[in-house]
Amino acid sequence: MSIKSMEIERNSLGKVMSFWDFIGLGLGIVIGVGWVVYTGQWLLDGGPLGAILAFTIGGILLLPIGKTYAELTSAMPIAGGELAYSYKAFGLFVSFLTAWALALSYVSATPFETIAIGMLAESILPSIVSDPLYFVGDSAVSLSNIIPGIVFALYLIWLNYKGAKGSTRFQLVVLVLIIVFTFAFTGVALIKGDVSNLEPLFAQEGSLWAVAPASIISVIVVVPFFLSGFDTITQAAEESGKKMNPKKIGAAIIGTILAGIIFYILIILAVSLSMPWHESIKFVMPTAEVFKAAFGYEWITKLVLITALLGLVSTLNGMYIAASRLIFALSRGGMLPHWFAEVHPAYGTPKNAILFVGSISLVGPFIGKAGMSPIVNSASLAFAIAYLVAALSAIRLRYTASDMKRPYKVHKFTLYLAAIVSVILIALMILPQSPGQLSQIEFLVIGIWMCFGLIAYWWRQKIGDMSSDERTYLILGESSSKQIKNIDK
Repeated sequence: MSIKSMEIERNSLGKVMSFWDFIGLGLGIVIGVGWVVYTGQWLLDGGPLGAILAFTIGGILLLPIGKTYAELTSAMPIAGGELAYSYKAFGLFVSFLTAWALALSYVSATPFETIAIGMLAESILPSIVSDPLYFVGDSAVSLSNIIPGIVFALYLIWLNYKGAKGSTRFQLVVLVLIIVFTFAFTGVALIKGDVSNLEPLFAQEGSLWAVAPASIISVIVVVPFFLSGFDTITQAAEESGKKMNPKKIGAAIIGTILAGIIFYILIILAVSLSMPWHESIKFVMPTAEVFKAAFGYEWITKLVLITALLGLVSTLNGMYIAASRLIFALSRGGMLPHWFAEVHPAYGTPKNAILFVGSISLVGPFIGKAGMSPIVNSASLAFAIAYLVAALSAIRLRYTASDMKRPYKVHKFTLYLAAIVSVILIALMILPQSPGQLSQIEFLVIGIWMCFGLIAYWWRQKIGDMSSDERTYLILGESSSKQIKNIDK
């Protein structure tokens, strides 16, 4: 069956994004995911050198995965990214499971950001702190940490609803401010800090050969989450400008990872040099508070908090973009209800998918701080699974679609290395006795999310509103024009 003979409409998104828009999307997420809160935890688990090596090694290990994504995205610049790759390689059900697991990572990050925005707003303006309304575990929830997250979320939902160009322009402006502010406060730490504050280099005590690996592994398991962001570029690839070379999308992915590694090393080094790290980890937000405690610079503490707030806002904005595009693609491909695939006729945005993701983010401030860690860790496992499926898809497509154009083609060994790294990351999070093993509540979060998705998937399949050929066209678009195969069977 040819595409022209199909009586089916494929909703398309606006072609408005440039190379720098993709950099802003990816890097704005990478350098904005709660480092002001978690730096102390990284030092506690790994020590200064252990944390630095974890982000260095973890980032380098992610490069083969990034290059795999670069090859796949440049070959198939389609909304949904992993959904399209795994569908072309392995068929319908595998692609659904992969995309829906990844959707957990994106969607669950949004309440994480709105929670953290409220926390930072209280730190920047202590005068707004109000009495607790109730407690979630040991975490107090008050109007002063609910309202800021709600306000920022509503603004970004409106911005994304109005069009991708506005949201990506906002992302670039915020990213530039973050970079300028970061160089300012890390520069102070590098100039005025003391290398003796780095001792001990690792968190554990004992033989170096024993403590170094344990310290590094304890931190490296969260690196995929904090360096995630490069993968969001794939979700918006369909919206690249008509004159943009697809190879540049791949370059944006690799550049995002490298810049993210440098950013996190600077943050960890700045905190560790400023004062003895065993003392700094006692602070609620050591990345900010060390500057006042060590140097008496309260203005730098405020600058760090403002930078972190901008980072959280950029991440929330980027996650809205990525999550809505992935859910839109799932619906357009016949795996979720039709409602999610509706495109605004004037703005060219997946309006209902944006509203769905936004509504989940609005729940975050009402959960409070107690909900943060399970969100981060369950998302890390989902990211690693998506990385593995993407790598396996790239390998399989080298054999089943050898004639497919690959503007950013990498060596086949890189694809196998990406698969190996992904397996290692997954093993570190699921194997008993592993320093990074996830808890039961984190597996429960993943299980509930997958069950919810499977119900929606079963309901859509029961309708039977499209043929296999039509689904292939809706998922793969013009890349399916040469030959449409029944890959469901």
